[in-house]
Amino acid sequence: MIDTERWPLIVHRDREANFFYAVVSTGVYCRPSCPSRRPNPRNVRFFDSSVEAEAAGFRACKRCQPADRLEPRTSLVRDICRFLEANADRRISLAELSEFASLSPFHLQRQFRAELGVTPREYQAALRSRQEPEPNEVITWGFFESPPGAGLVATSTRGVCAVSFGRDQHALVTWLKNEFPYAQLQPGVVTEAAAEVLHTIDTGHSTVPLDIRGTAFQHKVWNALRAIPPGETRSYEQLAAAAGNSSAVRAAGTACGANRIAVLIPCHRALRRDGGLGGYRWGLEIKRHLLRQERE
Repeated sequence: MIDTERWPLIVHRDREANFFYAVVSTGVYCRPSCPSRRPNPRNVRFFDSSVEAEAAGFRACKRCQPADRLEPRTSLVRDICRFLEANADRRISLAELSEFASLSPFHLQRQFRAELGVTPREYQAALRSRQEPEPNEVITWGFFESPPGAGLVATSTRGVCAVSFGRDQHALVTWLKNEFPYAQLQPGVVTEAAAEVLHTIDTGHSTVPLDIRGTAFQHKVWNALRAIPPGETRSYEQLAAAAGNSSAVRAAGTACGANRIAVLIPCHRALRRDGGLGGYRWGLEIKRHLLRQERE
């Protein structure tokens, strides 16, 4: 039976639809807004969460990345960011961006700033400055094993630039390529960096140099996270205030989600105001493990 309520949302690639669908013939699950080829509706199965889809044996789509567990509004802003990143060699007008997002310039500007704490123009400026050192730079990466799970760590000449967790090594490398599209990536020896990640998981403290890249607001949030003592947490409201804009609560949460350097920038210490875990880029089980480790 075809779901007459949810199938049309897939046909129209609805960005606001709050469910996931899987395709039996491919074994992949997606968001309704996924740009991939439309499946045969008879091969589609629906799920209320990405966790349910994975529990049923489906793997996350590499195009729409549904495992990120972002809310629809955040997902739209992420799509806008990727459009800007793909066209970083030219200036994108607000009118062109509005047409891409199917939003009025006013609403796009307001929504983008609410999520990221900066305007689209400021985001483009950050992209251009990021491109300058990256075309010829080399980033060395390698895998490591830790109590929370397997992961990847990457270093540049300036320090650790990425730490990520995941069972699928190919997916981890693909993630790294997407995060540093202008750099030359090479596998190599990352023993010291991996040891620092393990030491930080064990003690909650880190002194290793970091290569942190992001917008000015993101840097403020990440610095606020690094200032939290091990064993303590902060709400997204407190992080926004520490970053100098108490009304930018949603942007503070998005900054946590955009963090590339797990553990060393401890975004796992950010919680909802009611004490709930909120989200975590690398999965709530790893977040629980890190918090439990620091409290023991």
